[in-house]
Amino acid sequence: MKVRELVNLRRKETPLYYRKEYSAEAVLEIMAETTSVPIEFVLEHRPVGGVDLRVNVIGELDYPLLPVISVIKSYVSALHESGSLP
Repeated sequence: MKVRELVNLRRKETPLYYRKEYSAEAVLEIMAETTSVPIEFVLEHRPVGGVDLRVNVIGELDYPLLPVISVIKSYVSALHESGSLP
């Protein structure tokens, strides 16, 4: 399983400067099938350093959620480290 891309990636406005909220549609490749599912994720900078990442899958998915969330977290972390998030 892998994340092919995040489509319709939008940043939500929040009054907190250390918290960034996003919504998107994750295009996933699961067992040679491509499917998309709406997601929301939050990047929150901790006071002692580092970033806390939380992912919420909004839509229905015919696959166990824990591996999906783990793959999406890895993909979003890579985007954040490369500075590709809006």
